[in-house]
Amino acid sequence: MPSTPVRRALAALALSLSLTAPGFAADDEKGVVVVTASRIETPALEQPIAIEVITAEQIRQGTAGSVGEVLSKLGGVHSRINFLGLPDAPVDLRGFGMSGDQNTLVLVNGVRLSENELAAAHLSSIPLDSIERIEILRGAGAVLYGGGASAGTINIITRSPLAAPTGGNASLTLGSHDLRDARAGLNVAGGGWGLNLHAQHRESDNYRDNNRSLQDMVSGEWRYAGGAGQLALRFGADEQKARLPGARSEAQLKSDPRGAATPRDHAGIRSEQVGLYGEYHLGELVLAADIGHRVKRTSEHFDYGAVGFSRGSAKARITSASPRLSWSATVAGMANRLTAGVDWSGWVYGKDTEASFFGFPSNRDESGRQTNAAVYLRDELGLGETTRLTFGLRRERVAQQQEESLTPLPKSRTTRRLSAGELALQQQLGGGWSAYGRIGRSFRVANIDENRCFFPPCAPLLKPQTSKDREIGLQWRAGKASFRASLFDILLKDELHYNALAFTNMNLEPTRRRGLELEGSLPLGETLELGARLARTDARFREGSYGGIDVSGKQVPLVPRQRAALSLGWRVAPATRLTLYLAHVGRQRYDNDQANRFRRMPAYGVADLKLTHQAGDWRLAAGINNLFDKAYYSYGIVNGALTSFNAYPEDRRNAYVSAEFRF
Repeated sequence: MPSTPVRRALAALALSLSLTAPGFAADDEKGVVVVTASRIETPALEQPIAIEVITAEQIRQGTAGSVGEVLSKLGGVHSRINFLGLPDAPVDLRGFGMSGDQNTLVLVNGVRLSENELAAAHLSSIPLDSIERIEILRGAGAVLYGGGASAGTINIITRSPLAAPTGGNASLTLGSHDLRDARAGLNVAGGGWGLNLHAQHRESDNYRDNNRSLQDMVSGEWRYAGGAGQLALRFGADEQKARLPGARSEAQLKSDPRGAATPRDHAGIRSEQVGLYGEYHLGELVLAADIGHRVKRTSEHFDYGAVGFSRGSAKARITSASPRLSWSATVAGMANRLTAGVDWSGWVYGKDTEASFFGFPSNRDESGRQTNAAVYLRDELGLGETTRLTFGLRRERVAQQQEESLTPLPKSRTTRRLSAGELALQQQLGGGWSAYGRIGRSFRVANIDENRCFFPPCAPLLKPQTSKDREIGLQWRAGKASFRASLFDILLKDELHYNALAFTNMNLEPTRRRGLELEGSLPLGETLELGARLARTDARFREGSYGGIDVSGKQVPLVPRQRAALSLGWRVAPATRLTLYLAHVGRQRYDNDQANRFRRMPAYGVADLKLTHQAGDWRLAAGINNLFDKAYYSYGIVNGALTSFNAYPEDRRNAYVSAEFRF
């Protein structure tokens, strides 16, 4: 349970939910560019139905130090610990558990960042200072962006170099566990063109032994705008290195939580990406296109002592092209905008693994390919001044190929033709209130790790997961105050899931996610801002019997039944701000406990505090994370005998100071 101070603070949540929410809502802005709405940088008819937007100003005022923390603290996105000790926490929008990051699609400027592997999106490759806003749309989002969006989409929009004057910034953060984080940015603009550059170096010993991590990254954008068009070149590269401490047993969590179970293990990630965006206006018709290429290399080394070792290296290359158009017009007196486009992507993967167990060598060579080709159409129609209708369709062809030498798995190919759809209606009720309803269909195909075969005979590649999504909601906004309540229901067929009862990744019998979400914000006078959110999620197996065990009605592991957050911003003085963030995560089933036979993971609550002061061009900050020194873990896995568990302990109380200079 949360510590007493946290429980007391969260008690106010129930009283404030009808008026409050997480993050501090910005004033409505005319002509806001919303890429999620149309995949084209043009003003939307309105913001997409039920979307949540996190602004750059909210990020600067909050306590988050990475994109993952921003999503968790300001966006209410559930996340767990990253096993590498890096700020790339897996994200889960609507209760998918261990596969949450495979069902939540992460994009940067509308281009996919999510992987075709069992790996979290590389959020730490995005400089926090480069973000203009983050758009979070819960619920099926496959029409515009394709598979892997059953829980929703997170679109991170970076700042155009033309939107800022010439200048720059440099900052340094020092903190517990030898944290050193140096960041710098430069923006140059003039004569219709602009260039921005961002760089960061971060290193930390982290809380655990053998968990030192290092990260270097650089990114930038060159943009030219003239006449009726614009062109942007985006580029970036980053490298991560991390030591791997391994999990702690139940006994070790009590006696030595900081110890390392695997003192010789380590891993690394390196990636480079380049993308070209173009846009041209022909009256009410806008033509646009994205072309991108990304290369990611990973390495890993696992030492098993006298038993042996394994080490591997992998390389993935992703190329994509997305031409599209948007047409705005008045049809029969109704405002209308039609978006249509084509998506194509090619993914090529190779991995070499060398291992030795009890002196016997074992080598595995894997390769995989995936090609996606899709057409889509989405229309936004204003049915008068108070009613808005949105509908869309997508048709996609997915071709997969995979083979490996050890099992051996012969070359296996499959081609799927999949469909997605959405329909949404929003009605203004007056006084700032509106109601909405949405239905959608989505899909996800198995990635290369889920299709891996360890023991022959190897089964065919897994079938695609499909889902039906329903949601109703109520929204209110008045200046900086806002409120949203929603009820959602997701019915899944052939869900892709690792089932410990069957010892394999598989397509499940029907499953379900449903829940209630409440969020809002409220200014309290001139100096205080209050935010809160509550999410209650029920994730269950609707049917199924595995290994002779009937799981019908059982809870899906790693889905907290309830989550709550409370944030308070206090402008102590015109140039000084104090921000307090409190969070509670309820009990959940341990990983691999599909039968629900083991006790639940304990609930936990944490508190973070940050003080900032602006002194001319300098911005000084000091903060404490896990203020009440709570001992907790966000991920645990039960053993096969259902007698104990292993877990990854989270950091205890830690502090930092930072200084930033802008010029």
